[in-house]
Amino acid sequence: MMTDTPFFDIAAYYNASADSEWGRLARDAYHQLEFQLTMHFLCKYLPPEGVILDAGGGPGRYTLALCRLGYEVVLLDLAEGLLARAREQLAQEPAEVQARVRDIVQGDIRDLSAFPDGAFAATLCLGCPLAHIHDEAERRHAMSELARVTKDGGIIAVSVVGLLAAHRIDAWKFDGRFLLDDAYMARILREQNSTRWHFFRAAELRALAESAGLATLEMAGLESLATGLPDATNRLCENPVQRQRWLDLLLRYATEPAVVDMAEHMLYIGRK
Repeated sequence: MMTDTPFFDIAAYYNASADSEWGRLARDAYHQLEFQLTMHFLCKYLPPEGVILDAGGGPGRYTLALCRLGYEVVLLDLAEGLLARAREQLAQEPAEVQARVRDIVQGDIRDLSAFPDGAFAATLCLGCPLAHIHDEAERRHAMSELARVTKDGGIIAVSVVGLLAAHRIDAWKFDGRFLLDDAYMARILREQNSTRWHFFRAAELRALAESAGLATLEMAGLESLATGLPDATNRLCENPVQRQRWLDLLLRYATEPAVVDMAEHMLYIGRK
């Protein structure tokens, strides 16, 4: 996660919500989609071995998943409360999994100077740390840092929050209250952010990554066709057969450009 912004003390927020952040990706079948689809594409593109940087990795859910698969991982996050939760979770793992966590570091994705150029076979920035950076120049710098610490030919995976889905979620979750606030809507449309988030369009995310010299491999909408359908998804997934067929359908359409742009969370995967 990122340092404080004029709107929102990000570190304090996540220090106070470590439990909910750890549980976010496992809360129900709908929220599990972000994790499941992310892991699908990571397994598709990550190299077979090498050290991975999980930058802005919070309580370490992806770190632990990758260590269980045999990767060595360095976990970095701004919020010490999230890193403390990661250490607690790590302590419950078998010794061989614990040994694959190379380091747990408190730090900011805009300043990865603790790591040399090309230090990692792959670099992850998942769960939307970039969405907490409101300044465009700082977002570009952060993306450049992610690219710098990745070796030539290495993989970079970044996920962010989608702007179009944010509007749809407002209509669903908040009964459109923000739609009646002209000042709020003007700022959303002008700056594409709220007091906590910078929301992305798919083309913006791709341009940001390519500005750091990355070659785009794939983009995916992590909730795919299920975006905005939490109740229907949770209901479908009560039946194991329906759950698998729904997941298969979501994976089939996750990379469609329209689906990516409408997704609640979108994933970019590129090669340095």
